[in-house]
Amino acid sequence: MKNNCQFITAKFNRYDRFLDSGKICCRIITNKEVYFFYRNQFIDVKVLDELKKDDVIHVGSHELDDGTYWLHWLVSSKGDLAIKDKFNYDMPYRLMLIMLVLAFLGLLFVWLNIDIISLILNGFLFLMIAGYICLNLFNLINLFLPKQIFLRKQYFRLKGGDFGFMKNSLLEERQPLCFAVTDLPIYEGIATNVTSKMKKSSTSSSSSIKVNVWQEISFNFNASSFTIKESSLVLSNFLVPVIYNINHPTFIASKDRLSLVLEKNKIRGIVNHSDGSSYLISHCIWISRRKAKILLRHWYLDPSYNVLFLLAIAYGIFDGWSPTNGIMLLGLIGLKIIYPPLTLLIYSLIAYFNDRSYSKRVLKWLCETTGHWPKEI
Repeated sequence: MKNNCQFITAKFNRYDRFLDSGKICCRIITNKEVYFFYRNQFIDVKVLDELKKDDVIHVGSHELDDGTYWLHWLVSSKGDLAIKDKFNYDMPYRLMLIMLVLAFLGLLFVWLNIDIISLILNGFLFLMIAGYICLNLFNLINLFLPKQIFLRKQYFRLKGGDFGFMKNSLLEERQPLCFAVTDLPIYEGIATNVTSKMKKSSTSSSSSIKVNVWQEISFNFNASSFTIKESSLVLSNFLVPVIYNINHPTFIASKDRLSLVLEKNKIRGIVNHSDGSSYLISHCIWISRRKAKILLRHWYLDPSYNVLFLLAIAYGIFDGWSPTNGIMLLGLIGLKIIYPPLTLLIYSLIAYFNDRSYSKRVLKWLCETTGHWPKEI
């Protein structure tokens, strides 16, 4: 549980921001390690604008799969990124008003014996309450997870003047990447004009309308323009508590020095020299075992999905036993437990019969160059 936690004293070098899936993701580069975090993890991040190169900072974090770290708190002589030790929630007045109106109308139509309209209104009220619970679940979970409690205790130890558990890296420096030997086409340059946009598209059929949401990251590189597409609903860490993060959001800032692997003018691999991160843009019908595990983790740990799932089961139980409720509960349990691995099995079979050796070659080169598994986009 605590093995991947790190507490280190380092020298501040650089701070960057990037818009990821509608949230502001930040990156701190020190003389030794690289740290990522979301802006809304902390009440205020203004202290980062005050820090200068070589300022001493004390950091608490946990390690990610690619050798970088996820930041949980930062302490410096100019201010702190303080850990949240209380459950912060905010019920917007407009949402509260809508919920009260729905509750009043639902009771009114129950009194008038108009069951259909009452059922619809109560359904909307249920969805709003469940959605609000999901929005605040992130803060609640992060108060009571054992690893978060441990990180919080270490923060208060440091604030109390106990530096004994901190590792000192003031005399150490980050090691430059050593490229593995390969015959892949590799191009080096500086990223400029980096932009990030959320996009949506809808496809309709006779029975349903499907909305696809993805993020497009565009940047200029050696007089050429490139765009990376990443599904914000599947591959981002937006829906799970940050304590479970095993990789960070795709992060490219202006003036980052990159190495790209191209296939027919399409990016297949990226090494970011500025922070040591690497990315694999694999073929659409190829999936690695590591990526399969990440997808399963999101399916099973998504708070919004889990809360709605549990509330639906509770409704079925308290509403009384009936064949309809029994079928609904069995269907929900089957959807929750069987659907994700079944989907991945089908995906893996397709990938087996459509071997993408080029993606595997790029993956091998990225692992040998950075010493870590890359993030798969």
